[in-house]
This record gives sequence, C-alpha cells and structure tokens, in this order.
Amino acid sequence: MAIYETVFILDSLMQIKEIDAAVERFSEILKSHNCKIRKEERMGKRRLAYEIQKKQYGFYGSIEFEGNGDVITELEKEYNFNDKVLRYLTYRYDKSKLKVLEKAKDETTVKEEKPVVKEVPEPVEDVIEKPVEEEVKTAETEEKSEE
Repeated sequence: MAIYETVFILDSLMQIKEIDAAVERFSEILKSHNCKIRKEERMGKRRLAYEIQKKQYGFYGSIEFEGNGDVITELEKEYNFNDKVLRYLTYRYDKSKLKVLEKAKDETTVKEEKPVVKEVPEPVEDVIEKPVEEEVKTAETEEKSEE
C-alpha cells in the first residue's frame, strides 16, 4: 500500500456544517475502500493566489492516507460531482519522501526518550576586581601627588 495525500479547496461561502459534511464524505469514501487515514487537516479560510470561479477566498483541507490507487478515481469523481470543490490535487509520496518522514519520526521519539542534561560550570573567582581596586588607588595617589 502506498501513501497518498489529497488537498482540496472548498468554496469559502459554505457554512461550517457544510464544510464538515464535505470533509466527512471524502473520509468515508476512503474508509469504504479500506484506506487508513493517517492525518486529516483543515487549514481554514485563505486567500487564493488567483481567482477561481470569481472567488478570492477558499477553505483549504488535506487528508493523508494509505491505500491502493483505485480509490483515487472514486475520490476524484466525488470532487467533480460536488460543485463546492474549487480545486483538488491528489499525489503519492515517493520513496525518498517516506524515508525522510520516517527518519524525522524516529528522531522525535529519540529526543523524547532521552532527557537533556546540561553541565553547570563551576564559579570562577573574582580575579578582575582586585586590579580595578588597585587602579583606583593608584589614580587617587597620583592626584594627591600632583597637588
């Protein structure tokens, strides 16, 4: 099974309930095809780079899932059927990206397991204060000798 991510932009004029229903519908399609949803993210309303269907804003969302390639055609049919979907993109992670993701995941678990211990340096004696006091004394004695 490969790992895919689908990113979609919905019409920003939709109600929150409608947006939730649309995202749930996309998730149900994936689950009905025995896909495992790894991460579902709702990025919120954002300004589009250019107008799409005379709209300047859209609601961005993404779903990361593991599954077979045949589910993508069903998902894209749903995107095309739904008039509120402005744009969509589904892509498959390549193997190099998967290795990077797994490595990052392993590093975070290692960092969580090992606490960081910092060594505190020993205090240094005040060596600097003595010469400063001597300089002040010598400056005072010079002033007295000039008088």
